[in-house]
Amino acid sequence: MKQHKTIPPALAQRFLLRFLRVDLAEEVLGDLDEKFYINVKTKSLFKAKINYWYQVFHYLRPFAIRKSESMYSTSCAMYKSYFKIGWRNLLKNKTYSLINIGGLSIGLACCIAIGLYIWDEFSYDRFHTRYRDIYRVVDQQVMGGDIFNIAATPGPLGSALTSDFPEVQQFCRVSRMRSAGILQHGESAVEPQELLVVDNTFFRVFDFKLIQGNGEKALREPNDVVITQSMAAKFFGPDWQSAGIIGKQIQFSDDRVLTLVAIAEDPPTNSHIQFDVLLSCRYDELNSPYYNWNSNNYHTYVLLDPNADAQALNSKLYKHLSKYISNTTDITLSLQALSDIYLYSDFDFQTDWSKTSDIVYVQIFLAVGLIVLLIAISNFVNLSTARATKRAKEVGVRKVIGALHKQLVSQFLSESLTLTSLSVCLALFLLQLLLPLLNSIASKSLHIPFQEPYFLFAIIGFTVTVSLMAGIYPAFHLSNFQPAKVLKGLFASRSGQLFRQTLVVGQFTFSVILIIGTIVIYKQLTFLQNKNLGFDKSRLLYVALKNDLPSKALLMKTDLQNQASIAGVSLASNNLIDVVRSTGAVEWEGKVSDDKILLTHMNVDYDFLSTTGMTLLTGRNISPSISSDTVSAYLVNETAAKRMGWNPTEALGKKLAMWGYKGEVIGVVKDFHFRPMTATIEPFLFRYWPRESCSGLFVRAKANQVQQVISAVEKIYKKYDAKSTPYYQFVDEGLQNQYRREQNTARIVSCFSVIAIVVSCLGLFGLATYTSEQRVKEIGIRKVLGASVSSIVRLLSQDFAKLVIIAILIASPIAWWSMNYWLQDFAYKINLEWWMFVLSGVAAIGIALLTVSLQTVKAAVINPAKNLGSE
Repeated sequence: MKQHKTIPPALAQRFLLRFLRVDLAEEVLGDLDEKFYINVKTKSLFKAKINYWYQVFHYLRPFAIRKSESMYSTSCAMYKSYFKIGWRNLLKNKTYSLINIGGLSIGLACCIAIGLYIWDEFSYDRFHTRYRDIYRVVDQQVMGGDIFNIAATPGPLGSALTSDFPEVQQFCRVSRMRSAGILQHGESAVEPQELLVVDNTFFRVFDFKLIQGNGEKALREPNDVVITQSMAAKFFGPDWQSAGIIGKQIQFSDDRVLTLVAIAEDPPTNSHIQFDVLLSCRYDELNSPYYNWNSNNYHTYVLLDPNADAQALNSKLYKHLSKYISNTTDITLSLQALSDIYLYSDFDFQTDWSKTSDIVYVQIFLAVGLIVLLIAISNFVNLSTARATKRAKEVGVRKVIGALHKQLVSQFLSESLTLTSLSVCLALFLLQLLLPLLNSIASKSLHIPFQEPYFLFAIIGFTVTVSLMAGIYPAFHLSNFQPAKVLKGLFASRSGQLFRQTLVVGQFTFSVILIIGTIVIYKQLTFLQNKNLGFDKSRLLYVALKNDLPSKALLMKTDLQNQASIAGVSLASNNLIDVVRSTGAVEWEGKVSDDKILLTHMNVDYDFLSTTGMTLLTGRNISPSISSDTVSAYLVNETAAKRMGWNPTEALGKKLAMWGYKGEVIGVVKDFHFRPMTATIEPFLFRYWPRESCSGLFVRAKANQVQQVISAVEKIYKKYDAKSTPYYQFVDEGLQNQYRREQNTARIVSCFSVIAIVVSCLGLFGLATYTSEQRVKEIGIRKVLGASVSSIVRLLSQDFAKLVIIAILIASPIAWWSMNYWLQDFAYKINLEWWMFVLSGVAAIGIALLTVSLQTVKAAVINPAKNLGSE
């Protein structure tokens, strides 16, 4: 026991051996032990141990400390060696390298493209310095028993908010002039596309930049005008900056003379507010009959104090209108953050005229991009683990000669980084080539921002992250091989098979979901385009009457009717695309006192039904020979008649009043669609009031006479208004444009579906090649025993077919749920049918088997003597 107590401290010995150079260890430990026993005899055991520890720490000096393993493994020379070995392995296995690099580069290109798209979508309005403090005031209104979201608010609201709430530092109202008018200076006349009426606080609330002029003083006077640099170039030529144009007089639509007070930069594309010309809101305050608390014509923006609580202000605003308007229990106010306007706006009656998108489609694109990237990464992991047997002996030899586990991990991660870096370079090259196509499909102007530091940092981080995601499993899988088993040939060639099969199932699950999604989206869009709308949309042209043309509408109609190429012409107050003019001021015979209805209406003439091809179910049409029809005759649709408690026959002769104008129902029109298919058919009323001007003309072209009609419309339009540009649109094209977002989504999803299938098939091809190599001798033996090529192909393909079938079974319910969720936005939609899922599954199996067969047939036709010659 005494001998045990007098031995040197074991912990101190282990500590010293951990840091001491190997070549010094034996000598140093001997000296320390000898000195320890001397100290025990001459001093005491306690002092001997203290001195031993002191000597141990004394040896912790640079000459005695051995080079650590981490220092060795992280040396530049070692990493250089890793990359050399990785590069040699890439060149040695060209087929696998091409599959890996090709798959990853395609996946990365798709992901970066989607990233650019999403970045652009989320960048809207964030260039304003104080965008977090800017809000738009919106409201909800209850009309006809339904709740409607309204983006426009009364004109006096802005100044009232600054008076009533100290949190509101500034307000700015923005209104859009739908019929912009003509701006003229000398011989130059320009018709702006976007003409806004704004407050003089516009350049203080928002960070739109001025090139010339004073933002503090601009737009204070009623006839001040600000134009963009593009408009300035049209007006005053390319040298406008040196022409001294500030203070120039500009004629506006023959009745106003404006003073040019500033030139603004063109608004950024990532702004929901777009403009060519800015007029002063002060003019509306003094002259507009719609500047009152009962008319919602302005977007009201407020700039809050940075320390203000927006949620608290929101609750205060809720019923604030009751202070200024009586009977406002059905109207509530709320705040919408500026950064939410572009992606989170869904307002009724076209009250949000700004540039907007939808967060749902951003989420769809994000999901699709990640799916393709995950498929590409799965390919890399799959092929890397599948080829583990090819490198098993290499790992075993490295471990035998002293390679550490973390050194092997570092080597394989370095190879992953090399491959990923090559893939990123190729991905950027592919993206540069394909960006024009993507911009065309998505209606964007995306570009790769190589000059931006954040993009370069993002690419570097992206490369490292994907390298880890793609290489971390293969690295740890390969580095865990036991050298004793590997070098004896006891390595299991089927190691990691379940993991690889899981990845294949995941790849094709995503691919099948995309295929089903593409079929459903295209089927729904086809359904919308081919659905009977209740009128004849073919060869039907709508001509918008701008400026003072509504007063000349009858003259234009007469001229058009005299054209041989035109089958019919009618006056109307609206296009048939998304009619939004509605009223709740309706009374009808038999109405219950508290019954409310929201009635959409149009002012049309007696040629409207024949020109548009609508069907009159009962009663008669408006007649020019019956004078009372211009005052008291109403046509209603089936839904309106039903809503008022009548069938089409009973409705005839029933009393009806709108805005107090009493009349009777003279006819019932068959229901027709006047809103996008996201809304059901609502009650509708036609009236013929010549005292009200009409803002448009419907023109029906004769068969094969469309171009002649367009020429006639342009000529007659210019006859009555030589300055402005004719605006006309075929109704069927306008209807198709209503689903532009869905069409773009369909194109993008279909493109990525093809890409996902291609990438998945690259992985299958690689795995089929690997499987054929592993079973090459089995194939030779089977052929010697009489197996046919077809039976061998079937044998090698059936395992892959099973995996794809499992993927189809998993993907089908997921796709069914997601497509049902997407279709919920449509009031009229297709039913999800079994053939859509079967067709997608058959397509996936067919493509997979075709891909596998390309390699299995090649393996099956090889002469067995060649494969068995070495046995």
